[in-house]
Amino acid sequence: MSKLYILNGPEIGQSFTLREGVNFVGRSLDNEIRLTDKTVSRKHLRIARRGDKYLVRDLKSRNGTFVHGGFITPGEEVEIREGVPIAIGITVICIGLGCEEQMTPFLDSIELVDETNEFSRTLDMQRDRAAVRKLTFLYKVSSVLAEDFPLKKMLEKILVHIFDLLKRIDRGVFVLVDPETEQVTEIIYKSNKPGDYASTVFCGDVVHRVISSRKPVLVSDAKTEPSDFADTLELLKIESVLCVPLVFGSDVLGAIYVDSLKRPYGFRREDLALMVNLSQRIAPSIADARFASEVLDAAESLSDDD
Repeated sequence: MSKLYILNGPEIGQSFTLREGVNFVGRSLDNEIRLTDKTVSRKHLRIARRGDKYLVRDLKSRNGTFVHGGFITPGEEVEIREGVPIAIGITVICIGLGCEEQMTPFLDSIELVDETNEFSRTLDMQRDRAAVRKLTFLYKVSSVLAEDFPLKKMLEKILVHIFDLLKRIDRGVFVLVDPETEQVTEIIYKSNKPGDYASTVFCGDVVHRVISSRKPVLVSDAKTEPSDFADTLELLKIESVLCVPLVFGSDVLGAIYVDSLKRPYGFRREDLALMVNLSQRIAPSIADARFASEVLDAAESLSDDD
């Protein structure tokens, strides 16, 4: 009898029996494995058990399914070996043998990975340090989102993790806007450049394009890649830039922006998918924080009227 184990998320420590055939994972009540994680889609993942084989398929979920250092293509069936962690939303799951002993907090296990570590051999990740770093990054971000931090502190903590992951970047910024006017309301940033402050810490043309179009902008080498921003980036001495929108429902909430001033290729092209996924995870938390703030302001206004 095979089981699915929850290594991280609201249901951490729980396990579910996988029946022969098809098992669905998601928030909906009609799933064989129901999770309460709000970052998991209603129908997120399909797991087909065929003897000793497990085939998983992402069901075009909002936040995707992360395994072996990358996101699997929605709708594509991928075979997963027992003991391999799978990240969906802020939840990390694991199928079959090799999982039960990992019921300690998942990050503690990941950070112990080395070439002689049994856990490393189980995950078969000792040859792919990038996969370990990305999974660690997602876990750390998920842990921040699970805490009840004020919005600014939450985003500041996530910026620290972005800098830990993307070692070559010099600046990272959350630019938040009013969903109705798209006017900037708040800038939270981290910079390695002395003298930077909120109004100069990012390229406004890039951020404006991303917010208005709701599409990412990626320029790996500003000197050699043709782009609409070539002159502006040269003027600002920006070598590479990556910016993705923060969208929740029909509202654009802002953008995540990172750049490198000293050298091109501050990130890899595959980092774009990771940053897009990050934005999808963060946007609901930003929307929730804003709603809570509006409710509090309304309550205080009523109290003042009394």
